[in-house]
Amino acid sequence: MAKIEILECTLRDGSYSIDFQFTPKDTAVIAAALENVGFKFIEIGHGVGLNAGSTGKGLAAASDEEYMAAAANTLNSSDWGMFFIPGIGRKEDLDLAADYGMGFVRIGTNANEVEQSEAYIAHAKKLGMNVSANLMKSYIYSCDELALKAKMSQEYGADLVCLVDSAGTMLPEDIKKYIIEMKTILSVPVGLHCHDNLALGIANCLKAIECGAQRVDSTLQGMGRGGGNPATEVLLTVLKKAGYEPDYNINRVMDISQKLIRPLLNEKGLDSIDITSGFAGFHSSYLGTILKYSDNFGLDPRELIVEVCKADKVDASEDLVMDIAAQLHKRKRGSARIQIVSLPQISFSNKREIKKKSNLVDAINKIAKSARTRAIKRAKKSVLNIVAPISHIGRADVSLFVQEDFGFVIASVEVDEQEYLTEIIDAADGIVDIFFVDASIKEYLEKPLIVKVKEITKKSRVIGYCDSSVWIRSVNQEIRCLIDELFECKIVIIGVNELSEKLAYDLATQGARISLLSKNIEKINNTIQFRSDIFKRDQKIKIYSSNKVEIVKNAKVIVSFARNDSYVTPDMVELMDKRGIVFDAGIGGVSRKTIELCIEKGIRVIRPDMRAALSSELASILGTERVVNELMGRKHVAGVSVVAGGQIGKYGDVIVDSIKNPTKVVGIADGKGRVIYEKRPEFNNVLNKVESEIINQQIN
Repeated sequence: MAKIEILECTLRDGSYSIDFQFTPKDTAVIAAALENVGFKFIEIGHGVGLNAGSTGKGLAAASDEEYMAAAANTLNSSDWGMFFIPGIGRKEDLDLAADYGMGFVRIGTNANEVEQSEAYIAHAKKLGMNVSANLMKSYIYSCDELALKAKMSQEYGADLVCLVDSAGTMLPEDIKKYIIEMKTILSVPVGLHCHDNLALGIANCLKAIECGAQRVDSTLQGMGRGGGNPATEVLLTVLKKAGYEPDYNINRVMDISQKLIRPLLNEKGLDSIDITSGFAGFHSSYLGTILKYSDNFGLDPRELIVEVCKADKVDASEDLVMDIAAQLHKRKRGSARIQIVSLPQISFSNKREIKKKSNLVDAINKIAKSARTRAIKRAKKSVLNIVAPISHIGRADVSLFVQEDFGFVIASVEVDEQEYLTEIIDAADGIVDIFFVDASIKEYLEKPLIVKVKEITKKSRVIGYCDSSVWIRSVNQEIRCLIDELFECKIVIIGVNELSEKLAYDLATQGARISLLSKNIEKINNTIQFRSDIFKRDQKIKIYSSNKVEIVKNAKVIVSFARNDSYVTPDMVELMDKRGIVFDAGIGGVSRKTIELCIEKGIRVIRPDMRAALSSELASILGTERVVNELMGRKHVAGVSVVAGGQIGKYGDVIVDSIKNPTKVVGIADGKGRVIYEKRPEFNNVLNKVESEIINQQIN
């Protein structure tokens, strides 16, 4: 079989996916890695092409010249090149690239504007570059018409003519017709640059090769403009499966893709706009105009894309889009329909109190499986949160609400009888990934729950945390988000327990003026004095007996920790700030009558929502484990002593970001626990050694 050339476009077309933010260092490292695994043609630079950053086409992380220097100083055997669009790029840009030894240039014009490329093809050939003529939006012509345009490019001096499916709209049969027609009329090689809007990029590459295309384009992870490009690692695998023998180390290509490219990408599924663009032949550069007028006229942008492309696939001008949007809007008026959908009966009970062990097992098994299913679909971790209540309740409360926000899927059970734990763990062990267990000491428990959970768990991970701290952080953070300024803000906290004491202390440290209403003044006085004498001096916390209702006058926030609905009363609400907030932090500390009055007066009544704080606590613990187990430590790199992860080094040690897999140098240790960031001549040698070794490890 014929030898197939792959033009690797990650560092150019792939840059669209990260808003053109490949740095010169990224360019050097990724280009070197691509060269090492066998790629002979590597495209770099701004996604739009030469001089694009200077003409308002998107601000890249570096200048054209910095990208050129990175490639020229790194690559030894592979050719590197850049994209060029007449009217954006200039002849002087080609001159500069030639000074850096650029081996090839791809001159792209819309298929109906091929004439614009003539002077630039001639100039690039004069500079000794290999020139590819890219006929963008090739699909606007029939295959025989496009072949004539390709013939013009050949006559201008192009060494290769590239069929370009800019919108990812072509089917394999379309590719076949175009390539065969171009091969018939041309004496220079034919290539294909396609996009993956309809998930046909790989199939189209394979078809082009079968029909005689000599070169096809691809990017690692399929990153690129719009629907992306054919994924290099998949393309090579498919070619090998189809009987071709691509001259690349495919496993190492996959390693490069996974280690150097995947971390740059956010999770992305199929985008309906991309799919519609592929169907209609719509170029994503006009998407802003489409979204503007679909919003103005209340239209589905996908419908507007289809109608605009029926009129013109080349130039979706603002006037054209506006006219078609107005026509669609007029056509749709009066044709609105209401669709009635019958839903199954839904139970809105949020918590199930369970005393029989058989019922408990069924409930835990059900929520654990629900958490696992949802987590797998969303590529998250499934968690069962096991928490001990503040006081003894004599049962297990299984929450039927499974939270899916903030990185984890979390089900919860509140239990204070340690005898229930065996049934709970047996019902969920190995189903959920993590048991997230309250490790705090409770007066009614002989040992914290986590002690027994660790003893009986066999499969799932067990991670402990302090539930009361997370609860207080939830209240604290919600107050901070709801109140503009905490400094000198008047906050009344009702009820005394470990939670109210922690909250009073935390809010006072932020400058809030705290009034505590408590039946047991002596106990709380002792607690606050024990915590810090500063509050006694500054009078940040004042303590009152529980019958001092007038204390709430003009309070911005009332927080109740009392599990007795008589504590926050209507007369308190009448006295507080008209824009105030009532927090039922103890759940049950605000009467129904008080709630109704608050709603009537426009005062919000809130119970803490722990979703964000609970997830962040788990993420923080897992992150800290990673710091301790993977990032922290000391070793030698290239004969130089390095430290990472907060481990204190001796004077002159190099500090890196990770001890297991270092990717960058942070600075130099000053021997006292601080970092020397500024460059000093005496450290240049060790810094260069470590940085060079890190880059070599990434490449190899």
